[in-house]
Amino acid sequence: MKTANYFKNVSLTALLAMGSFVYAQDANKISSQKVKELADKACECCYEISVNQPKDSIVAKINGCIRNTIINNQIFESLSGKSEEKQIIVDNDTIVSSNIIIANEGFDEIQNYMKKECKAVKTLMFSDNKENANSLSKNKKAMKFYEEGLSYSDEEKYDMAIVSYNKAVKIDPKFAFAWDNLGICYRRMDNYKEAIKCYKKSLELDPTGRVPLMNIGTAYEKLKDYKSAGESFVKLIEIYPEDPEGYFGAGRIFYISQDYEKGVDYMFKAYLKYSENQSPYIHDAEQNLAYYYQDLEQKGKLDIFMQAAKNNNINIQDEEE
Repeated sequence: MKTANYFKNVSLTALLAMGSFVYAQDANKISSQKVKELADKACECCYEISVNQPKDSIVAKINGCIRNTIINNQIFESLSGKSEEKQIIVDNDTIVSSNIIIANEGFDEIQNYMKKECKAVKTLMFSDNKENANSLSKNKKAMKFYEEGLSYSDEEKYDMAIVSYNKAVKIDPKFAFAWDNLGICYRRMDNYKEAIKCYKKSLELDPTGRVPLMNIGTAYEKLKDYKSAGESFVKLIEIYPEDPEGYFGAGRIFYISQDYEKGVDYMFKAYLKYSENQSPYIHDAEQNLAYYYQDLEQKGKLDIFMQAAKNNNINIQDEEE
């Protein structure tokens, strides 16, 4: 299994202490001020990335922006004499050099910061422009209201956006993307019942729509309809088996529903898939897994966690062994 290469023997002590899985010593931490400075620069680069491409390509380009920013900063500091000596630890031997470029120095911190603060990354990660016959409207007036809605959404004026999107779908009821965005606006205004109605309308037009499949599960969760939420995320997995979002959503919902076996298993699968494409959302999966471990240990059901790890080819050992 390809993803098994990401894992060695994981320390349970490290998991509890750090609230996440730790696979190797991180000697490349940088200050929070430097994280913000580099993240802001990488964020500017992300505005040039088009949403009209597969999600894995988008993630790769976001990561490319981060690495290029890190490398350019290190080159600048080296040339200006501002760089500090780097300690590189390889097989317990320390190699010291002032001229080594570390492309991943601070990568995780910068990536996590951008996930929360970079508007371009938020837009890219939550966009899905896979079109079918009903995705966009051929009616110019409907498209005008749709584009108007996009502008309001971008400004987080969701009440105004709802008015525009409603006008668009009134003119063209088969306008799937307008239904998607209308549902998203209702969800962001905590009107989950209306959001679900919109997502269902979109799915009638395109049963494979990733945006409505992903968001309808979240809306059901907010209404505490965990059965419908779980079914929605499982459907997302069936249609998009390589998308980690379905596994992540299913992992949360099944665990909340006290189906711990499925909850932990799906969350491990989400973590593996986030790891494969270095998604900025890997930290969310880490935090959930750390919580599951602690919760199941308290419940005397830690064997569920360990079995799920084994099922996903993850070898976890206690440091005392």
